[in-house]
Amino acid sequence: MYRIEYEIGLNEEGRPYIGLPDNYEQRPEDRFFALEIARYILGDLLVRRTPELDEETVDAMVNAEALLGQLGDNVAEILYGVMRNMGETHLLVGAPYHIGLKKYEELEALPDKDILYDGRIYDRVEGLRVRITNYDEPSYVPSYDVYELIDGITNEHWVKLQKDD
Repeated sequence: MYRIEYEIGLNEEGRPYIGLPDNYEQRPEDRFFALEIARYILGDLLVRRTPELDEETVDAMVNAEALLGQLGDNVAEILYGVMRNMGETHLLVGAPYHIGLKKYEELEALPDKDILYDGRIYDRVEGLRVRITNYDEPSYVPSYDVYELIDGITNEHWVKLQKDD
């Protein structure tokens, strides 16, 4: 989950503004959020307030929403590429697992493409590892099983790894 911390302050003219912390790190995800939320707000205003607005204002809002949509699509494409690269890199570094789930049924329901987990995108490929968390009664202390896709990518190819793997 991403977070943007900010404060609302007043400038010299008394106008409220959004202030970001001095240590704020510019992230593409934050820019994408800002574009998408601005687009959403404009679209919502257009739906709810169009009858009250003059034609010139409506045209300006429609054009602004289209521009924000185009910018958002461009940033989304970049983010998708980064997230996919992060997933592919994570597969290569020998991580103990790549995706964490709570139930075996979730494992079998994973799609073939575009599995989003922890800011990374994976496909079902040989070598993909999934950790399933088990809560043993009565202590509810978690234990883990790790499954790996071996010799194929269908559900029949999930192999439970030994605890020392």
